[in-house]
Amino acid sequence: MNKNISNFLDDETYRQMVKLISQYEIRIYQSRVDRVETRMQRYFNSTPLKNVFARVCNYAFSVNKFFTIAYVTRELRSTRQAISSIVDECESEGWLNIRRRPNRVEFQASKILYESWRDYVDVRKSLISQDEFDKWMNLYKVYNDFKRDNVS
Repeated sequence: MNKNISNFLDDETYRQMVKLISQYEIRIYQSRVDRVETRMQRYFNSTPLKNVFARVCNYAFSVNKFFTIAYVTRELRSTRQAISSIVDECESEGWLNIRRRPNRVEFQASKILYESWRDYVDVRKSLISQDEFDKWMNLYKVYNDFKRDNVS
């Protein structure tokens, strides 16, 4: 394929991917702002750190693991104080399962937090249409093909 055509297709594919992902991310943001009916939604949507903390806890629950404050601090590039504070606040609300040992606190989402995400999963699914998803997957494949072909 002509290098100019290849570059144009690569650039156009990238542009379309940026457009799709930007629209999707905007809808995610809007959903977080709009979904504040419950105390839990207000809490976890109040900061990006708390938002992703809920994901970490739900992941831990879904794989039947408990994470330490030190581990989550490293994963989320946060401070021990910030994560400890979130753990304390969530524990007092009943949103975490906690295991305590000397000098060690481990946690995962409680069943209440985990089940609250059913609604969230449904909302996330509704934010992207099947056509948009299919287009994204096609663009992703084409983009990766361009990158692989241009490395050789």
